[in-house]
Amino acid sequence: MIMKQFLRKTMKNVAAYVELFLSAVLVFVIVVLIIKLIGQCFLDIWHDKIKLEYYMEYIMSLAIGVEFVKMLCTHKPGTIIEVLLFATARQMIVEHLNVYETLVGIGAIAALFAVRKFLFCSFDETDHMICRGSQTVARANFISGTNIPEEKTKLLRDVISEKLQDEGKNVSIGACVYYQDCALRVDNVKQGVVTRVEVIKNL
Repeated sequence: MIMKQFLRKTMKNVAAYVELFLSAVLVFVIVVLIIKLIGQCFLDIWHDKIKLEYYMEYIMSLAIGVEFVKMLCTHKPGTIIEVLLFATARQMIVEHLNVYETLVGIGAIAALFAVRKFLFCSFDETDHMICRGSQTVARANFISGTNIPEEKTKLLRDVISEKLQDEGKNVSIGACVYYQDCALRVDNVKQGVVTRVEVIKNL
């Protein structure tokens, strides 16, 4: 069970690093395209061949790319809405749409704003893992990626039991103790001994 959770968390971390790498590649491409656009702009101005529609389309595409990078890095629903807003606005601004298509685009943007305002709720993003109560703090920190500020050789069950007693709380399922960047929650108790502890990490 613990190994399965550890492997799942490891693969999740690997996927996150791959996304960051792809984001870095995309940022590099965007920077190169911006430099190319600036150079092309000076040449077009010099030769009096500048076309506003072309630059509007180009810049809006770059803006969508930037928002896409933010979406890969933050994993927040709001960034998805931002990408869709930019994509819809680009389509409306750059393309020569008829009245019906323009109204549909306006309705789509209004719907996206409504979704962001009324259907999204803010919450703290967390990651969690179930550990045995007999595991040491050092081991729990390693497999969960947290930094529990306790003595590394202490057992999780002793840490959470002592903290709960110091705070005047009962050692029972669901009881929690909080640190700055993480929390510990009693997941299971047998005969008064904590057997499983949920390690909760703030993202």
